[in-house]
Amino acid sequence: MNTSYLSWLIAIACLPMTGQTAPAAIIPFPLPEGDESNPHFNVRVNGVPIPACTTAMKVGYAHFAFAGKATVEITASEPIGTFDVSPHRAGITAKANDRTLSFDLASPVKLHIEINKLPRFFLFAESPEIAEAPSNAVSIAEFGVTGSAESVQTGAFQRAMDAVAARKGVLLVPPGIYRAGELRMPSHLTLHLMPGAILKGTGEVKDHPAGEFGTQFISFLECEQARIQGGGVIDAQGRALRLSDSNSSASRCKLIRAVRARDIVIENVVLRDSGTWAAHLIESENLRFSGVKLISNTIHDDPDFPWESNTDGFDPDNSSQVLIENSFISCNDDAIAVKLRYGARRDMSGIRFSGNVVWTVKSALKIGTEVYEKRLSDVLFENNEVIRADRGIALYCNSGGTVENARWINNHFQFIGGDTKRMLLEIKVKNEKGKGLVRDLIIRDNTFENQAENPSLIEGLEPGHEVRGVRFQNLVVGGQRCLSAAAAKVRISRHAEEVTFE
Repeated sequence: MNTSYLSWLIAIACLPMTGQTAPAAIIPFPLPEGDESNPHFNVRVNGVPIPACTTAMKVGYAHFAFAGKATVEITASEPIGTFDVSPHRAGITAKANDRTLSFDLASPVKLHIEINKLPRFFLFAESPEIAEAPSNAVSIAEFGVTGSAESVQTGAFQRAMDAVAARKGVLLVPPGIYRAGELRMPSHLTLHLMPGAILKGTGEVKDHPAGEFGTQFISFLECEQARIQGGGVIDAQGRALRLSDSNSSASRCKLIRAVRARDIVIENVVLRDSGTWAAHLIESENLRFSGVKLISNTIHDDPDFPWESNTDGFDPDNSSQVLIENSFISCNDDAIAVKLRYGARRDMSGIRFSGNVVWTVKSALKIGTEVYEKRLSDVLFENNEVIRADRGIALYCNSGGTVENARWINNHFQFIGGDTKRMLLEIKVKNEKGKGLVRDLIIRDNTFENQAENPSLIEGLEPGHEVRGVRFQNLVVGGQRCLSAAAAKVRISRHAEEVTFE
């Protein structure tokens, strides 16, 4: 789809509808080239059709922008018997009529929708400015790069990025499919992906040469002041990579890897189908992910669709001053795992995970497991909406480091369970590669809609390597405020000291 057609589509979508007193401006995001239309769901917003895709991960979504008030209608392929619109704290009141689910929106939101036993579906409703092209941008077409489903354009795409970075400019990627192997983000570049643009991996290991820490699709190696933004898609084709090479270490390619980078921003784009951890951030600082929609391998109960472990969302690792905010994460492993392992190890601090919507098979809000020898401090998980996780809160200090001053504040958890541990929370010190220490944790104003199948656990290792100072404040489980470990079903095991409930 070219930009003139997109402009025409936006103009038509914004026309007022008959009888509507306060119409919203509706901007459908085009179906990225190569994506399949969703066979289970059709979406209309104020009567305007919104393209809905299905992905290689067997989940689908619709993506649009709006201003004002909007009525969403999602029509399923079968009569609706059961449904859920999450996060529940968003306060969406939905009604089902035969095959159509409808509800109203007054502000941008990222929703997880389940209807009957159909594949999970997401709705991403954005602010209109996300659909706009920057006025100072240079189109990648000026460098001879045009959308193509057949040709791999790694070299040409890289040369365009380097040329625009040399002038500290903005490189615009119009709607279309752009196939490439590993791309290296240069310093001082803003890469803007328009709605309908998809930067897509080749699915072949040969196009991802191994670097210092393995393979990756988008590399932020020793760069600074770089940004990726817009309403487009970055798709690493991780499933195809794994299947192409017997699931080797080379085929388990990171979608984004930052190494010794600083002052990096990634906002609003859709990140899809990583080969393993989606964003691995090593020995870097001042990184911000905002409004990102991250969809990684997410099927775990289909015998015809191999389950893939280690498809984490975000892994800040030996990095400081990292903000991940207002994003959507659907993955098969930890939504976030704060680590201190790779690179030249140093004390690490200032990690913020705030206002995100999470669906995961494993841990939702996690520190560890790999925390080596140094100090990891000042980690905040705040105002997050956890739709599903096997453990809501997790901290594993297994490799000799010290974890201190971590806080979980005002997070909401809908369903806990479905995998191996089925616990609201687990905090442990172990000796796998060193004896560590955990101290000064605050768990305040957290709500779990239901109790988990198994008791929670807090456990240290030995004197001097204990869990010391865990303060629970206003913990609500199943509608009841828990003022004791017994009420919360938290087992306080050996060498766990100064654990209090208020």
